[in-house]
Amino acid sequence: MYKIIEKKLMAPNIYLFKVSAPRVASSARPGQFVIVMNRKNGERIPLTVCDYDEDEGTVTIVVQAVGSSTTEMVETKEGDEFANFAGPLGQPSELTEESDEELKKEHVMFV
Repeated sequence: MYKIIEKKLMAPNIYLFKVSAPRVASSARPGQFVIVMNRKNGERIPLTVCDYDEDEGTVTIVVQAVGSSTTEMVETKEGDEFANFAGPLGQPSELTEESDEELKKEHVMFV
């Protein structure tokens, strides 16, 4: 189980989640994604990794409630847990030339 450390409303129906996932945080890179299951036997939802902190062991994702599964997901509270949080998946972005250490000092947004 993957504990929700922080949940924050960003805009109507859009929430930021900081999730305890040390293994994912230790190997995540910009441009990758995770597959999240809110509950056992729930839908597998692919979400972009927005941020990660290896030292804290957390991964940040943003969820927009648009269907039944994402609506159910945004109804969870801080302290609740996701059943599964698989990743990181996908190829890291090649759009940056900085090292991981240099990237951590910056705020970069891919659109």
